[in-house]
Amino acid sequence: MTQGAWFDRAVQLYSSRPSAALWQVVADLAAIATIVVAVWVSQQVAEAIRSLGGFGRQIEDAGSGFSTTLADAGTALEQVPFVGEGIAAPFRDASGSADDLAAAGVALSSGVEALAAAVGTALWLLPTLLVVLIWLVPRLRFVFRARSSRRLAATRAGRDLLAMRAIVGQPTSRLLRAVDDPVAALRSGDEAALGALAALELRSVGVRAPTA
Repeated sequence: MTQGAWFDRAVQLYSSRPSAALWQVVADLAAIATIVVAVWVSQQVAEAIRSLGGFGRQIEDAGSGFSTTLADAGTALEQVPFVGEGIAAPFRDASGSADDLAAAGVALSSGVEALAAAVGTALWLLPTLLVVLIWLVPRLRFVFRARSSRRLAATRAGRDLLAMRAIVGQPTSRLLRAVDDPVAALRSGDEAALGALAALELRSVGVRAPTA
């Protein structure tokens, strides 16, 4: 692979300007730290909410235990001659009420678990989406813009286009520091001047001009 082909295909993640690259590194670290902290906080909050579900499980266990005890007592009382059916009925009714209590405990536990899952997900998902919008989108935009500029810089026609972009978009003071008469250079096709203008445009994007 030639040097020009490698220059064209290589992915550039950071600006060639040290100050811009430093800010990109800082932004990357801050974004990663934000996501890690958001995930950790979401887990801690979710576990704290889930701990409240223990009360529901206690109610469920107590209700199930009462139901079993009362049902067994009712079954035993049914064996009493003549009056067994009558005295067992209240115990069977109480056993049903205990079942309802156990069901309420199950519902409470399930509700707490659902709440923990929802809150936990929201606490990491929302910050992550915010990071994507504020950090990832601009970073991807830089990568694609740098790649496009590098491809242009690999060809003569592309360098001419970069020079035209510089004339249109760069401040006049920068243009005149690079070339005495940018418009005349473009009209005459001055290769050295157009190369200087293309390099100026590449620097503004954060791409180092390819060496010959």
